Amino acid sequence: MKRQVCALCVAVLLTGVSWSVVAGDKEEAKQLFDAGLRLMRLDDFAGASADFERSVALYPTQNSLFNLANCYKALQRYGDAIAAVERLKRDFADKLKPEIKEAIERQQQEIQSLVARLTLQTVPADATIRVDGKDVGTGPMLGPLLLGPGEHEIEAARPGYRSQRRLVKLVSGAGRSEKLELEVETGQVVVRANVAGAAVFVDGQQAGITPLAEALSLSPGKHVLNLRAADHEDVERTVEVRAGTREDLDVVLIAKLAPNPVLVMGGAPASAGPEISVSATGAGTPKSKSRALTVVTWSALGGAVAAGLVAGVFLIVRNGQKNDFEKYDNLYAKEKDPNVRAADDSKRRAAIDNLNRSGLVAIGCGIGAGALAVTAILTYLFNPSGEERKTTVSLSPVGLGVRF
Repeated sequence: MKRQVCALCVAVLLTGVSWSVVAGDKEEAKQLFDAGLRLMRLDDFAGASADFERSVALYPTQNSLFNLANCYKALQRYGDAIAAVERLKRDFADKLKPEIKEAIERQQQEIQSLVARLTLQTVPADATIRVDGKDVGTGPMLGPLLLGPGEHEIEAARPGYRSQRRLVKLVSGAGRSEKLELEVETGQVVVRANVAGAAVFVDGQQAGITPLAEALSLSPGKHVLNLRAADHEDVERTVEVRAGTREDLDVVLIAKLAPNPVLVMGGAPASAGPEISVSATGAGTPKSKSRALTVVTWSALGGAVAAGLVAGVFLIVRNGQKNDFEKYDNLYAKEKDPNVRAADDSKRRAAIDNLNRSGLVAIGCGIGAGALAVTAILTYLFNPSGEERKTTVSLSPVGLGVRF
């Protein structure tokens, strides 16, 4: 307090200096200066510094800058005090009054012996730095900051990252460096699937197997999730992750249809396989073919072709229904409004039912086509005839081959 009183003495001595006040900003600056002096006498250095700051902004003088530096020093804002003194020396240079020049030199030396120097570094580099709740700048390297001895709270913050706070204890005349490394603030994605054992991939990297034990922690932004399971069609979803939030993703994997048997008539099978030869030989007088069996043969063959066409049509229909399901499934996954989400879920379930019905019809028609084709072959083979016929039936990876 004695040091502050000494500074006040100098300030009071200077109040008699004449002001060349004409009007406007100068007059307002003088009024603010006088108000600042009154507050200094009451030891209200925070209020006085505010008045001197506005006075300096309107019309800077040696007196206002000097008193502003004294207020900063009393408030332990040593960095600001040094800045005010350096501005005073720079702006007025040789015009400094002897008593002010001597006082500021003494003040500078005293502040330099009191302060500690703090240098701060941040990762990422563009984090905002606060000291004791006040913004002091942006990294990557800031300082040295001139601070009073004792404990100070330093903080680094950046959108998308977790803020980091730390208390540091500074010692007069000593320097200290601190590095603040921020962690990315992630978002949570909960993945639920209707199939256990499906592999979950995030941006091409496997993240687990369903059911997942915990939510996926992902960085903010868009991510592509893929789910793959044996005998099921792959599913891909794109999710927008926001820091500090949780997204629920329900995924339905659809079973693949079993391949239909392929009957190859009148030619060699696509690849080698076990063969069964059936021979029918007529002896003596040639016999005419049974008309009933012939009708059955051609009817079964026609039915097989028709059933195959129907199966193909339903496969095409199912492909379109699959697109409808994926559309509703995507809308359901992205929608946040519970009412709209419920409506989308209803459409999605209806699309699943249509998809399953079409698949069942396609499978049934495929099986029927295969059965009718086998019937046609057998009735043809055993239809009486006077000539020898040799028919070879072979199994191959692509289906059933029949060579007559």
